[in-house]
Amino acid sequence: MQIIKYQQGIMDVIPRSAIYLLFSLNEKKKGHLKETLMSLQKLVDGQEAVLGLGEKVMKEATNSTYEVYTPEGKEEKLSPKGDCDLALWLRDEDEGVLLHKARQYVQVLSAAFEVMDIVRGCTYLARKEEDDFVNHDLSGFVDGTANPKGEERLATAIVQTGDDKLVGSSFWALQKWRHNFNWLDKASQQAKEEIIGRSLTDNHEFEHKAAFSHIERTEQESFDPEAFMWRKSMPWYNDALEGGLMFSCFATSFRAFKVQLNRMCGNEDGIVDGLFRFSKIHYTTFLWCPPFVKGKLDLSSLNLS
Repeated sequence: MQIIKYQQGIMDVIPRSAIYLLFSLNEKKKGHLKETLMSLQKLVDGQEAVLGLGEKVMKEATNSTYEVYTPEGKEEKLSPKGDCDLALWLRDEDEGVLLHKARQYVQVLSAAFEVMDIVRGCTYLARKEEDDFVNHDLSGFVDGTANPKGEERLATAIVQTGDDKLVGSSFWALQKWRHNFNWLDKASQQAKEEIIGRSLTDNHEFEHKAAFSHIERTEQESFDPEAFMWRKSMPWYNDALEGGLMFSCFATSFRAFKVQLNRMCGNEDGIVDGLFRFSKIHYTTFLWCPPFVKGKLDLSSLNLS
C-alpha cells in the first residue's frame, strides 16, 4: 500500500489557537525567492506550520497544476481577490509560542516577501465529541458539519494519484470573512437560523429551508459531480474587537470551492447566499500546499531557477 506524504496539519484536529500569516512577493527582492524558500523549508514541519504557495510564487515556478483565483460575475463585488503569494497557518495551543514562531517566520521571509495580513485564529465553544472535534463560528453555529468522514477525509483533501511530484499535495482556498456583530446581536434566533438552514440550539438541519439559506446554496451533493472539500476554518478576532471566520478548505483541486462560491454569489440563479446579510468577504486567495516527503517540504516540482 502506498504511503501518502502530506502536511499533517491539514488533517489534524483544529488547534485552540492559530496565526495566519499572509505575504506578497516583493518584486524588487524576487531574486532572493529561491534561497528564501530553501530557508523556509528548514522551518516548516507541515504540522505546527502548514505552508501554501500563491500566485507570484507559482508563476515563477511555472507549475501548471495551480490556478489563480479569478472572480466571476457577482464574485468581483462579493468575493474580491487577495494578492497573496505565500501563506502560513501556524498552529499551537500556546499563544505565546505562536507569537515567537510568527516573528521568526516574518523575519526569514522578509528577504523576499512583505506581510499582507496577520490574523489570529481561535476556537469558539469548542468541544470533543466522540472521535471528532466540534467548533463554532462566532455567529454561534457549528462549523464544518458536512465535512467528509472516515477514509473520505484524506481522499477529499490530499492528491493521491497522478504526477508523483503532486501526490501528497493539496489545493487550499482561503477567505477572510468579517461578521457584522451588531446585526447578529439584534437579529432574532429565527432570522439567523433561516439564513443558515440549521438550528442554533442543536444543529439539526431544517427540512424546509429558504432558497437563500447557506445550506441550500452549498449542499455538496447537489452539484454534478458532487463538490466535496475538507473544511478546517477558524474564527478570528483583532484588537478592535472585530472578527469573523477564516474560511479554509483543502481539496484535490479548486473545483468544489469554485462551484460553491459561484452559487453562493448568485451567479447561477440570481439568489445570493444569506450569509452576506451579516458577513463580508475581505479577500479570497488560492494556494498550493506542497507534499511533505522524508521529513521536509518537497519543492522539487517548482523548478525554481
